[in-house]
Amino acid sequence: MTQADSALAATVSLPEFLATSEVGRLTLDERRLIVRQALLLLEHNYALLAFKVARYGINPLQRLRLLDQRLARQEDDPGREWRLHEELIEIFNSLRDLHTRYTLPEPFNGAGAYLPFLLKEFVEDGRHRYLVGRMKADLGDDAFGFGVEVTHWNGVPIHRAVERFAQCLPGANPEARHARAVSMFTVRSLAFGPPPDEDWIIIRYVGRDGQVRETRQVWTVVPIATTAEGPVSSIDTPLGVDAEGAQLAWLRAALFAPEALAGDPTGPGIPSETPTIFEARRVPVGDRVVGHLRLRTFLPTGSGVLGFVREFIRLLGLLPADGLVLDIRGNGGGAVLASEMCLQALVARPVEPEPAQFAATPLNLRIARVNDQLAPWRKSLDQAIDSGALYSAGIPLTGRDMLEVVPQSYFGPIVLLTDARCYSAADIFAAGFQDNGIGLVLGVDNNTGAGGGNIWQLGDLLARLPDAADSPYRELPHGANLSLVIRRVLRVGPNAGTPLEDYGVVPRTLHRPTRRDLLEDDADLFAEAVKLLDELPRRRFDVELNEVDGRLTAAFTVLGVDRADVVVDGRPRCTTDLGGGEGPLEIPGAAGGREVRILGFDRGDLVALRTFVRKPPGLRLRRTLGD
Repeated sequence: MTQADSALAATVSLPEFLATSEVGRLTLDERRLIVRQALLLLEHNYALLAFKVARYGINPLQRLRLLDQRLARQEDDPGREWRLHEELIEIFNSLRDLHTRYTLPEPFNGAGAYLPFLLKEFVEDGRHRYLVGRMKADLGDDAFGFGVEVTHWNGVPIHRAVERFAQCLPGANPEARHARAVSMFTVRSLAFGPPPDEDWIIIRYVGRDGQVRETRQVWTVVPIATTAEGPVSSIDTPLGVDAEGAQLAWLRAALFAPEALAGDPTGPGIPSETPTIFEARRVPVGDRVVGHLRLRTFLPTGSGVLGFVREFIRLLGLLPADGLVLDIRGNGGGAVLASEMCLQALVARPVEPEPAQFAATPLNLRIARVNDQLAPWRKSLDQAIDSGALYSAGIPLTGRDMLEVVPQSYFGPIVLLTDARCYSAADIFAAGFQDNGIGLVLGVDNNTGAGGGNIWQLGDLLARLPDAADSPYRELPHGANLSLVIRRVLRVGPNAGTPLEDYGVVPRTLHRPTRRDLLEDDADLFAEAVKLLDELPRRRFDVELNEVDGRLTAAFTVLGVDRADVVVDGRPRCTTDLGGGEGPLEIPGAAGGREVRILGFDRGDLVALRTFVRKPPGLRLRRTLGD
């Protein structure tokens, strides 16, 4: 039995779950410990505190101090525990930061609530409207099915119900809060917010026959995976991830696409070694076939970051060269290194990774001094504290040495699909794609989710100052937890120095989903994507090397490339104009060379790169990492 099967076998109704949940497990001292640890993290570690206080006019530190004072005056009354949880959720949500969260204790941490269908949004005549998406079987209403339009939710017009729910959520901008509300409307984690108020929902909808009907659906509670793909060290491999979103992605898949979790997805496409991460297919659009590569997360599986990037490169090589639609809609992030190494596979010139900054506090400096992985930030943290600056220097999380091993693996035009649920490492990917001029961004929302930081859990801080007698950090009781942005991320290129947090990535073109998109596999969206692909130059850069009697020659088949330079073991050897019809190019001084790099230019701009490495019996094209 899979983890998903075990979870679904343990479902109970929401009233049953609440009746058996142990409310009042926390002693008064344990409640004060949670509040004081929250105050410590926000005041001394949180990279975005000054930014959030200025931007939203809030004072979370004073609210936590007042909460601690109130607790000091209370008797040890178990009935007050929910008030504590509600106020902590409200304080953390006021930051509008999906990285920086309070996680409720067990049994809420580790549980999700759902209705047996997904809600999907489209825009028609300027109005937001809602259809039923994927469903579970046996709903008890044969007329209520995929594609019917929902009009009311417990008597409230559905668009108003969604907006009211969005106002309770911590997304970084209105687009993110709205998109999150739609995504979480029928599937929720109980670890980050209160359970639904209702035991059941009355839904009014328009059936396929045009008749208005109502159905009653019950909230159900199910065990939920606490991580999507297993643990990844957040200091050795910096993470930028929406933890709640990762939980919900797993739960939605378990409920509505269990075949994907089982590694056996249905439908046409190019088989992937990690179908929960990648979906690759060829899409006919009019008289053209383009590639579609969807990245559902940047969280690596057991193969790690390098295995993640190798699979990305392998799938790129199997897709049509005439145009690529790269799709990160709904991607809640993952490993920052994975996202920026994937960017390097799309372009010839070196990608400029995004820099990250610590808040300049004595406690952050102390952590940096005792952890070698943080050595690059030590000097600037010391200077910032000495000078009163708010932040350390901005230093990339991804090293240049990691990007240099990634071969360019796609040469055609690329359009990136985004939405307001793209978050954290996915935001970093979208920002890097735009800032490095790789292609055009097409959004179904006006902004991405705008998560601009590297997330740490309280456990990461405990591990970085392991001396329990001297460390200010303490483990929280009964599975409660805290997370925060330990380093904020800045943009590069034409947006250099701009915070990614809250602002996100604005697409070049906006396409609001249509009814046809929901019912016919994004048909209108792909038509719009192809229009943007047509604005970009088409390129081909095929190079064949031949080595005979110590003489190395190169033959070219190119499109959109007018010059090639040849570099052998780091030394320029020759250059040639590519006008078409020329014979093979002889490369002088290349005998015995270990690495040959062929650089393709278009009107002086580096646009293509092929790298060959010597392996017996001769030079071979580098296709993946480690070749």
